[in-house]
Amino acid sequence: MALPPEVCIRGAGIVGRTLALLLARERVRVALVAPPATQGKEDIRAYALNTASRTLLESLRAWPDAAHATPVREMLVHGDEGGRVQFSAARQKVDALAWIVDVPALEQQLADAVRFQPLIEVVAEPVAAPLTVVCEGKASTTREALGVSYEVTRYPQHAVAARLDAEQSHDGIARQWFNDKGEVLALLPLGGTHGKTVALVWSVDQLRAPALLAQGDEEFNAAITEASHGALGALKLTSERGAWPLARAIADRWTGAMPGQPTRSWALAGDAAHTVHPLAARA
Repeated sequence: MALPPEVCIRGAGIVGRTLALLLARERVRVALVAPPATQGKEDIRAYALNTASRTLLESLRAWPDAAHATPVREMLVHGDEGGRVQFSAARQKVDALAWIVDVPALEQQLADAVRFQPLIEVVAEPVAAPLTVVCEGKASTTREALGVSYEVTRYPQHAVAARLDAEQSHDGIARQWFNDKGEVLALLPLGGTHGKTVALVWSVDQLRAPALLAQGDEEFNAAITEASHGALGALKLTSERGAWPLARAIADRWTGAMPGQPTRSWALAGDAAHTVHPLAARA
């Protein structure tokens, strides 16, 4: 980049890279701060994205292929007293209610798009710019250095997550169960409309989560199969398990002037500004 950046984005996750690509499309010069890659645990996250998100990512050429972005054609929600609610894409006259997207695949698509955008320079350290956007996530050190308060409300549940193979095809149906213990179990379709892979998100009491993580694979498989009432037949773990405390958090300020630099500004974006999902690091 021959000229200095107009915007410095601190954080190269999904929010940071997407913002960088959107700004570069508008001919804005961007410095994207990306820390060195580290070999961590297996990433088992999956996001449910709506049509607006898909349209935006497609416009950036960053939408994952069909194997990593499964359309939800139906959603079945089972209550704790035998009640059931069903949503259908066909009845809504839409292509899909949402898409369940494999997070590592989406991150790779965005990284590839950034690499081919000449107005984005990936840097190892923050650089001076008229505007700094903080996209470092919920544990942002920059937000803390700016003196921004981040109020966290914790809930007494943890979300247990994993990837599973089912005995039967999920048929593009997202399934959810509420039970009388206050637990919520969701099986989200992955691997295409007729795939047999599902992403598990199981919200349980915070005291039960450690026991579920400590179970042997066979015992855990049996517990999940029972909790899902055998809707997809026998379920089998194909990944590590992770658990996150559920919480809501919000920063008391989202914009301001850089300390000692009144002509330079900062803004928070993504989880650095607010979050309504698990607060711990990814599994």
